[in-house]
Amino acid sequence: MKLFLLRHGDAESTSPDSSRQLSALGAQQISQTARKHRLNCRDVQLVLSSPLHRAVQSADLFIEQAMLNCPRQKVDFLRPETAVNAVEQFLQTTDYSSLLMVAHFPILPRLIDYLTGDTHARMETSSLASLSMEYPLRGLATVDWIHYAD
Repeated sequence: MKLFLLRHGDAESTSPDSSRQLSALGAQQISQTARKHRLNCRDVQLVLSSPLHRAVQSADLFIEQAMLNCPRQKVDFLRPETAVNAVEQFLQTTDYSSLLMVAHFPILPRLIDYLTGDTHARMETSSLASLSMEYPLRGLATVDWIHYAD
């Protein structure tokens, strides 16, 4: 399985948190990341995003700029406060072999640490990580790379 993890772009500082939109900088960073990794992500079969507005915007912009031809779904298990084993359970039951998940801090670095067995993942806004695993289980994934926005 190939799993790409994208942290949403820089967002405006407004309330409520669930309605925060991407800033101009965040949209620019997501666009650049998507264009840079278009070839890496060409086999993505499904994009999942947190239902929070900035994550949905980031997912839609990434799909457009990377020219992905796949569906996007909003899922509650990518909210910032969700336990990582909820994501693991989804991954264990899906038939997709290449996914992109768009979410937040702190769930993304926690998910990387959980899947790889490491404790040092860092995911800044607009960062994109690539993980590979034979089976989605704690400690079995390998980080291929993490790209940090310019």
